[in-house]
Amino acid sequence: MSINKEQIKIALIAIMIGSILCLHYLTFPGLGHYHAVYRMLFYMPLVLGSLWFGMKGTAYVCISVSVLFFPYAITQWQGFSFEDFYRLLEGVLYIVIALILGFLVEKERKKHRALVRAESLAAVGKEVSEIAHDMKTPLMAIGGLANQVSKKLGQDDPDQKKLGIVIQETARLESMVREMLDFGKPLKIEPTETKFNDLVLDSVKIAQTIAKKKDVEMETDLDTSVSTVFLDGPRVKQAFLNLMTNAVQASSAGENVVVRTSLENSWVILEVVDYGCGITKEHQESIFRPFFSTKDEGTGLGLGIVKKIVKSHGGDISFHPNPEKGVTFTVRFPFRAEM
Repeated sequence: MSINKEQIKIALIAIMIGSILCLHYLTFPGLGHYHAVYRMLFYMPLVLGSLWFGMKGTAYVCISVSVLFFPYAITQWQGFSFEDFYRLLEGVLYIVIALILGFLVEKERKKHRALVRAESLAAVGKEVSEIAHDMKTPLMAIGGLANQVSKKLGQDDPDQKKLGIVIQETARLESMVREMLDFGKPLKIEPTETKFNDLVLDSVKIAQTIAKKKDVEMETDLDTSVSTVFLDGPRVKQAFLNLMTNAVQASSAGENVVVRTSLENSWVILEVVDYGCGITKEHQESIFRPFFSTKDEGTGLGLGIVKKIVKSHGGDISFHPNPEKGVTFTVRFPFRAEM
């Protein structure tokens, strides 16, 4: 059976704790200066546990040391003497340092993961942009030539249907290329004073064309107190359309998609609610990850682009499962905040 690095690290920490405890239990109690040094040694597995396993490692080491050292501390208890008070204070300090150390290490780990993710996305974006740029020109040529040939063919021509498929699929590929270009290139935001509800209604009208094909009803519940915000209208509209299109595609015939706006303190909020298949727990952490998709078609960049647009406005996007079924995506923008 192979032993991985994590198991070796756990074994090393366990050996260190066990060795230090043996020193305590096997050393004559009267040799207080030795025991004081041994207690200091407990910081070694604590530091290693936090560095290797974060807050979880810190907690396990702290609890293990406390529980295993407790029987020895009880046998040496002298009725709350100065030595007892000193050892108790030492124990409290050990726990406090453990919590602080675990918190700092976990915070640094999150920063490191975010930095690595940002660098990876930048590299992926660059490669995607180059590929998409190379694909754009031939696709436009194919689409343009196919349309020209289609106009010259009669409607009854047996090849008209085949050509229609070529045009349709070329348009789909062009849409995917546009998504890849949007994801790959740096986002330049040009905010202007925009009527938020009007922007939402414009997006709903466009999404309704897709909804009608699926027999899905689009409903709106707009807060009239929401007035103007400083946003890049075309960019935000693109984000709203992506969310609404996803909601429609996740819904079955006869179901509704609800689009709702509201105000909350200094935030203006858009909610897109669907009652479709929802998002499984195993996919929830990956839903905004580039190229991740549960659909057979598409690039898997839609939600990634939405998040990029929202974040560039100082906003936030989140989602949660509905109590009955489906999911609600919530977008928050700073209200009346000039960019």
